[in-house]
Amino acid sequence: MAAVAGLCASVALSGCSALSGLGIGPTPTPVPPLYRYDTAIATAEAGADREAQAAAYYARAGAHFEQGDYAAAIEDYGRAIELDPANARAHNDRALAHQALGQFEQALADFDAATRIDPAYTRAYKNRVALLEVTGGDPERLAADYGRLAELEPAAAAAHRYRQGVVLHGLRDVAAARAAYDAALAADPQHVDALYERALLSYAEGRLQDAIADLDRAIRLSPRAANAYYARALARSARGDRSGALDDLTAALALDPDNPEALLARAAIALDAGDREQAAADLARLELLAPDDQLAAAADALRQKLRAP
Repeated sequence: MAAVAGLCASVALSGCSALSGLGIGPTPTPVPPLYRYDTAIATAEAGADREAQAAAYYARAGAHFEQGDYAAAIEDYGRAIELDPANARAHNDRALAHQALGQFEQALADFDAATRIDPAYTRAYKNRVALLEVTGGDPERLAADYGRLAELEPAAAAAHRYRQGVVLHGLRDVAAARAAYDAALAADPQHVDALYERALLSYAEGRLQDAIADLDRAIRLSPRAANAYYARALARSARGDRSGALDDLTAALALDPDNPEALLARAAIALDAGDREQAAADLARLELLAPDDQLAAAADALRQKLRAP
């Protein structure tokens, strides 16, 4: 012990490597998690460089965000924006913090600012699209954003144009929806979902041959797509091709045995074709699925027709 004491004449002033080697020594002062960010801000504030100050606040805002302190992140992003109003990334990231707190209107306002400052800011468009998809708000802007993303990301144009078409279809803008699906298929001729959705548009417009042509392609590309067989059955039935419709409905039900719409459709077509046994079997199976009121009413009407002499 005397040897150790000799090596450490003044532990309090200089520390003791010998004691440190034994795991003995003063406890280090803990460093606050944001110390380096606070220091960077203090250093920047001491100068006159507003960009450096903005960058320091932006960095600390990101640290707050990572820690889940979204309110503090919003405050620091706000300070960064005051110092550098053209900082599109700060607007985008503050929008994400607002979104995390459920402040959707503020989030949209910041995404708007980000895309206004930088019209080619892909990430901001994607973030706004994600928010609009979740909230279901402003479908017109959602459709426009998908169109802009198709321009900004040519490699993903098919996916973006397809989603644009779905949104426009929901808005009942049939011409614009068709144009979007056409653009999706121009970018990727094998986009099965775009083929299917365009076929539904054609069917609704009475363009039955166009619908069947798109569904033929969809089925060749995705032979296990039960919904495509079902849709083609409806188009074939509308054209008077009862046999082809029954074949498609049978294929759809082989892939999706509990599809109530397909069961009802096959029962109706089978009954019209005089196959009462098939119609009765499909209606019995449909009843076991507890269909919704609309399907149940249609099934009851078929049962009455089936019981008629």
